[in-house]
Amino acid sequence: MSQVGSASARTLARSMKHAVNAVLNHWRYQVLLNQQVFPTPARAILVVCKGNICRSPLAEAYLKHQMEKHGLPINIYSAGLETSLGKPAHPLAQVVGTEGGLSLSKHATQPLHKDQVERADMILVMEWRQRNRLVKLYPQAKGKVFLLRQFYDQSVLEVADPYSGTLEDFQVCFTMIKQACDVLVSRMLPASSRQQ
Repeated sequence: MSQVGSASARTLARSMKHAVNAVLNHWRYQVLLNQQVFPTPARAILVVCKGNICRSPLAEAYLKHQMEKHGLPINIYSAGLETSLGKPAHPLAQVVGTEGGLSLSKHATQPLHKDQVERADMILVMEWRQRNRLVKLYPQAKGKVFLLRQFYDQSVLEVADPYSGTLEDFQVCFTMIKQACDVLVSRMLPASSRQQ
């Protein structure tokens, strides 16, 4: 096969892979929706990521800010699936938080435990595998575990971990978190308060 033919075959294979992944993601999203119950009202939201030092602290701080701004009496807290107790937020997460008017200086990591899961009306995760792991550990929580990004673009897309990345990676991550949280908060508002 010539180099041109080989390149065309690779391009076609990539296109087919993207198409199949799009169909699978749509199907996974529909399955996810059928397993979930949106809490009304919600009193407590738990945000979970791997280490509780980058994504979940940013989401926790931003959601707290938004809940206070809109006068919603919802408790927000976060935890990590693979962390130890008491570590600070990642330095770049703190920088990005500060740029967004939030302080992560008092954040201390929390390992995920049963009491947090039981207390939460909604659990937000950043990745599909985090959802699978959480549901495996706590099957009773299956209906209240949501992928954060599904609120923004109605998909099973993930918020990538910026841990080893640059400041720009953290900024992109925080933008994704804010977009999803803004949609989630708007769903939490009483119907009379929602923007038309």
